[in-house]
Amino acid sequence: MGVRGGLAVWSAGTVYALSAVVCCALAARTSAHFADLQVYRMGGAAVLHDGSRLYQLRLGGLLPFTYPPFAAVVFTGLAVAPWRVAVTVLTGASVVALPAALYLVLRLPGPSRMPARGQAWTVALAVATAAIWLDPARATLGYGQVDILLTAAVLYDLSLPDTARGKGLMIGLAAGLKLTPAIFAVYLLITGRRRAAATAAAVFAATVAAGFAALPASSAWFWAGRFASPGHVSPVQNPQNQSLYGALARAMHTAAILPVWLLLAAAVGVAGLALAAAASRRGDEALGFCLCAVTGLLVSPISWIHHWVIAVPALLVAGLTAVRAYRAGNVTAAVPVTVAIAAAAVIGWTELAGDTPRSGWLALPAWALMRSVSYVLVGLAVLVAGGLAPRGAAETRPVRDY
Repeated sequence: MGVRGGLAVWSAGTVYALSAVVCCALAARTSAHFADLQVYRMGGAAVLHDGSRLYQLRLGGLLPFTYPPFAAVVFTGLAVAPWRVAVTVLTGASVVALPAALYLVLRLPGPSRMPARGQAWTVALAVATAAIWLDPARATLGYGQVDILLTAAVLYDLSLPDTARGKGLMIGLAAGLKLTPAIFAVYLLITGRRRAAATAAAVFAATVAAGFAALPASSAWFWAGRFASPGHVSPVQNPQNQSLYGALARAMHTAAILPVWLLLAAAVGVAGLALAAAASRRGDEALGFCLCAVTGLLVSPISWIHHWVIAVPALLVAGLTAVRAYRAGNVTAAVPVTVAIAAAAVIGWTELAGDTPRSGWLALPAWALMRSVSYVLVGLAVLVAGGLAPRGAAETRPVRDY
């Protein structure tokens, strides 16, 4: 990287740092009050004081600890740290992880890959300057969530060579903290990276074992089936739940939609993973990640706004796709992509709170209902666009069997 390239990186980094400082300062003043970080600390403190009632505890009498027992073990570090230290460390790590995640998606194989590291860092930092203001990122910072860190961990894992012995480890750990990243282990499996998938499964199993070792009673309660019940997290019809389950409940005006949701989620899950695997096989690993991430968000029973931060790299990939199409003179392909990016960005800067009528979330008026399913509609459109993406002359990515 030359002097000019280094200057570009430092300039982009400086602008991003200023943007992040302002964003974090405003996020700290929102009504979120780092509530999820407080829940993390509550879980960590429970481990240090018996832990048998981990899932009966409520922060302020309302918010329960809903993560796997292993997460509570990890969060003991946050519990013993002074409050300001915990806030500073988690917020700072998230601020660093956002451009790192965007950098990593630019290094994945595919048409959007940037071989020059300096250029990739410059673009990642420049995009992060705006992306940190998107609602999923701001919600992550305001609530004190770990979703940006998990996004970077998954992308780091996928960026490793398929021959790397440690490939799959970070995905397994991420799934041990929150279950939703487990879909990337399935992605590794169906794309022929069996050793990496086995590593992810083994690491995840180790996190379960660690949870049982530290919290036997709570682990038995959690893994007996409670983890699969979205009701222990929140009413699924909450507009902040941007998953198929939540969107269906609000659209059908009832939470009793389990059979319908299971059929639709299964269809979307199979289709989304098939599209992601097809993208990976033809050498577009960045698109494969994006499609897998969006699929996981859609089929998960609960996908809060801050969970959607894992889809932010998809906006960068889509933007590069539009730029390439414009440069190639393919306006027919570039315009829809540009419109989609604009729509996603508008949604990303739209607050979904305040749309609750007195009659509740299951009786939203038409305008509020459309707002309440906006992320889901964009996610489904992403999968459709993935299915319509050009296939190229041949599938170039070799399927590796270990």
